[in-house]
Amino acid sequence: MIKKGYIMKTSEIESNELQRFIEYVELFYNEKDGIFPIIGLTSEMILDATQKYINSLTEEYTWGGGDSIDRERVRDIILFN
Repeated sequence: MIKKGYIMKTSEIESNELQRFIEYVELFYNEKDGIFPIIGLTSEMILDATQKYINSLTEEYTWGGGDSIDRERVRDIILFN
């Protein structure tokens, strides 16, 4: 598990942690029964946005361990990039 606040790259995240995070994001935003649905959202879009997010981390903009802030930042990448 990657510790909270650690600056990392996509290759450093464990596959099971990445899978859990993608499922968490999909739970919130899938168009069928998501809490806040995004029309047309796919797992590939989530993975791509997650990789972009992780690769953009800095000392001030860190990985929160897959928490709600991480989820919302990935959502913003999906919606606005």
